[in-house]
This record gives sequence, structure tokens and C-alpha cells, in this order.
Amino acid sequence: MELAAVGKTRPILPGPWQINVLAFFLLTVATVWLYAGDLRLGFFKVDDPSYVVNDPWIQGVSIDHLRHILGSPYYTNYSPLHLLSYMLDYALAGVNPFAFHFSSNLWAGVVAGFVFLVALALTGRRLAALAAAVLFIVHPAHVEAVAWISSRKDLVGAAFVLPSLLAYLRYRQGGVAALRWYVASLLLFLCALAGKLSVATFPAVFLALDLFVEKRPLLQSLPDKVPFLLSGGLIALVVASAQPVTGNRPDPSVLSAALLHNFWLLAGFGPYVIYRVPPAPATSIGLQFAAAGFLLATFSAPLLLRRRFPLATVLAYWILFAFIPSQVLSFTHPVTDRYLFLPSVAAVILLAWGALTAVERLGHRGVFAAVALLLAIVLLWGGATLAYLREWRDPRSVWYAATRVSSDPDVFSNLGWHYLDTAARFGITPRKTPLPEAQARQLASLVWAGDARLPALLTEWSAGKRGGPVEKLFQEQLWTLAEDALAHALATKGKRVMPDLYFHRGLIFLDRGDQAGARKEFLAALDEAARSRFAEGREEIIVNSHNDLGILAWQAGDYPEALRWLRLAEEQQARFGGNWIPDLTANRERLEAIIASRSRR
Repeated sequence: MELAAVGKTRPILPGPWQINVLAFFLLTVATVWLYAGDLRLGFFKVDDPSYVVNDPWIQGVSIDHLRHILGSPYYTNYSPLHLLSYMLDYALAGVNPFAFHFSSNLWAGVVAGFVFLVALALTGRRLAALAAAVLFIVHPAHVEAVAWISSRKDLVGAAFVLPSLLAYLRYRQGGVAALRWYVASLLLFLCALAGKLSVATFPAVFLALDLFVEKRPLLQSLPDKVPFLLSGGLIALVVASAQPVTGNRPDPSVLSAALLHNFWLLAGFGPYVIYRVPPAPATSIGLQFAAAGFLLATFSAPLLLRRRFPLATVLAYWILFAFIPSQVLSFTHPVTDRYLFLPSVAAVILLAWGALTAVERLGHRGVFAAVALLLAIVLLWGGATLAYLREWRDPRSVWYAATRVSSDPDVFSNLGWHYLDTAARFGITPRKTPLPEAQARQLASLVWAGDARLPALLTEWSAGKRGGPVEKLFQEQLWTLAEDALAHALATKGKRVMPDLYFHRGLIFLDRGDQAGARKEFLAALDEAARSRFAEGREEIIVNSHNDLGILAWQAGDYPEALRWLRLAEEQQARFGGNWIPDLTANRERLEAIIASRSRR
């Protein structure tokens, strides 16, 4: 028996409500426990500074902040509910990464609870629902969405679109409360859209339920989907207007390769990494036609199951349509783990339900066999998830392990950035906050594993000596690692516009005292930024490059030139509405005072 919840013979969620609530709670707790290892990660260098650390609109609850979050795109996106979740975290704990990670873990746990309820509503089988939820919790593709605070968009979107589905199922049961449940479903869908646009195609799942399960005629199924489609289309227009134009366009061969890669990652056994090399478009017309045919066949194939297995058809289209937003938008990386979060809900329900259905004729022996199979998958996926979480906790950053899986230049660029920032936390006068000794020891034990200099370095630190001669050698090692990683990114980036790559190379020269090399790289960063279509990133690099060119001139004693660069950086920071260099005005005033003092002599 399939999908009895859509019928009018039993409640949406069978069984005692107390058991369902208890299962929801335990699944939430299990998720939070599994991801407890990310609580000490701190903020990630990519996106977290813009979305959280330096975002003035989440720092305090006020009418102005709420009006801006709800009424304006932010950081090339429009996801107001996502930002409001940060505002709540900030109100409770300030800029505390532990609190933000705990909140993301909790959001993921809530989604796992709703996966159980949705699976229960769709299959009517508590064992299948529980298995699906457990599979969802341990799926290794979710690590990025949970451990990376800025990826909370996926969690928020799923946390609202799944109860929207439950409300829709209740609406389809009819009765005096049907209209209220329809309105509830629509409002929850709007909240999901405000979390992340990727849920925009989810009304296709509602339509699939109507067509394949209820056997509702198409013309009768369309009218109540119109408000959902209009809402999704409106938010899509807002997001599209905020997104940078990358020049990428939907390409059948790229979409086909991305779809196949996503299927493999959904299987739970693929290589999980933040950035992958994008699929290359086919150069021949024949291959493009073949790719288009493959896409058409893939979207048509679930129809073969519609008579005998309508639930499988619905879940298959859930997966396919959930991929569409991330695939058709002009992203540089069309295959990313976080895009799998919502499709994986349907995948785990299909896997759990399919395994139990396939052996149901064998009675209890079949159930035991299915449970054993699902348990083996849970163990394999869980092991992969824990291994990937360890990569995120690596003191050398998650980018270190990523270089063994991906050759994408962004991976190497970010690894070099991490080594550069880490090197800036050592020395007699560190440029950044000194690294705590326990973390420094852990890092040194990995970077200098097997190196004869490691014991001498640890001895220096045990004696309370920071900035000693051996630490200076270690700092040089970090600079060399940063330089090598950035050089690799530069050699492989091709036509990709990466102004931050040149800027970070300039910082290495600046930290090492090579003023000529630093100036050359900062000027190259400005040239590269002029070609960037990503406004926020371009503006930040421009301001920082002008500021550092001013610092170089200041260090060289050319005060008029330094003042010119600092004034330019200050003017641009104000015009762009950023706060990337909080002490920029104070430095400019200090330099003006020095110039005035020298002129009076």
C-alpha cells in the first residue's frame, strides 16, 4: 500500500502523536550530537565574514534592520529568513561562532525530524520513515551545508518546505479545514523561499502527487499551484537581479555531466569536497544533441513507474526538479554538496521505502534483510561523514584535504589564503591575533610532522617564548606553503577572474618585507578586479588594495603618495557601503597629522 496519507481514510501521520513527537525530538538530538565536532570550527574564511561577522544588519533587532533584510538583496542574494536566523543567533550570543554552529546543527536536526514526518506521511510505514531519517542524518553530502555557517540557507529552506508538504497533504484530504491547511502550506512555502531560492521548483512535487498518486486530472491540479508558482517566480526574479553575471549559460553537456555527478554524490559514496572543477562543455553539435537527449530521457524515465510505483515516480521527480535552480543559474561551480540537501530527502525516502518494499513478500526474513542492508549503508555513510568532518577540523583547513580531491584553482587559492592568515598569527609583532598555544602545537605537529625542527619549536613555546628563531623558520614555512598554493592557483585558473588571488600574493610579499613585489601584486589585483562581475568581492579587493598601496608608500616614507591611496580607499569604502577596514579613517587622520607636523618644522 502506497501513500495512504493522500487519501481520506486515515490521518496524515499514522500512530500516536506522542511517538511521532518523541521520534522528532530524538532525531534532532542525534543530528546535533553527530555534528558536535563542528562547534569549535570558528567562522569560515569564505562568506561567513560577509554574512555574519561583518554584516551590520544582523547585529541588533530593530525596525531599520528588519526593513533592510526583508526589503533588499544582500551579498548577491535574497534570503531574508536565512539572515533573520543569524539575527536571532546574534541576539542570543553575539558574534560567537560556537553559538552559530550550534544553531546550524539544530536547524539540521529539525530538518531530520521533518524528514521522518514526511516519510511517514508518504509511506505510512514507521520503520521506513525512521530508516529514511537516520539515512538523512548520516549522509556525507550534508557536511558542507551544516558545518559551513553561510550554507544555512539550505537548512532553513528545507526546514520550511517539508512542513509545507505536510500541510499540502492535509489540504488534499479536504474537509472544513482544507482552506486553512492550503494557506498554511503556501505561507510555509513562502518562508522556505525566503530561506533559499532552491525550493522554488518544489510545487512540482505537489503536482506530481496530484497526477500520479491521486490520479487527479491535470487541468484540476493546476489552479491551486498558481500561487506557489507566482511566489517562486517573484523571488527568482529578485535573486536573479542580485546575482552577478558570470557569463555562464545553461549548456546541455554541462547539465548532463553535473546531473550524473550529482546522482553519484546522492548515492553517498562520492568524493565530498567544497569546490570541484566544473564540467567542460562539449565542443561538437552531436555531443550537445546527445546530452539534450539524455536530459530528456532522464526526465521522462520516472513515467515508466507511474502505474505500479506512483510514490517512486513522485520521489524521482522531487530529486530531478530540486536540482533545477542550482543547475540553470550561472554558478561557477554547478556541482556542490550543499545543492544536494533538499534532493537527498527524496533519495533517502526512496531508498528506505524501496528496500523494505522489495522484500516485503519474504515476510520477517525480508524485513530483517532490508534492515541489515540499510544499517550497513548507515554505517558506511556515517563513517564518511565523520571522516569529512575531521577534514573540516584540520588545523591546515578543509582546503588541505580538498587539494587531494579537486584541482579547482579556488581550492588552492583558499588553501594559500589560510596559510597566509595563519602565518600572520606568529612572530614578535603578529599582524593578526596570535594563535593560542594549543592550536599552534597542533598545527606545527602536522606541518612539521617528521621534521627535526619540531621539538625545538615546541621547546620554545613551552618556555613561553613566542617569536623566537625556530618560530620564525616555521612562519617562513607557512609563507612558502601559501606561496606554493597560490602559485598553483595562478597557473591553473585559466580565464577565471580571481582578484583575491593577486591580493593575497601581495600580502605575502608585504609580510616578508618585499615592497616592490607587494606593490606589483596589489596593482595586478586592481586590474583583475576591474574585470570582476561580482560586485561585493570586487569592491572589497579594491578598497583593501588601495589601502595596502597606501601602507607601502607610508613605509617607504612617501607620505603624499600614501595619503592619496588612503583617501581613495576611504572614499571607496564609504561609497560602497562597506566596513572592511574599520580603522581606515583613523589611519588617514594619523598620517595627515604626521604630514602637518613635518610641514611645521
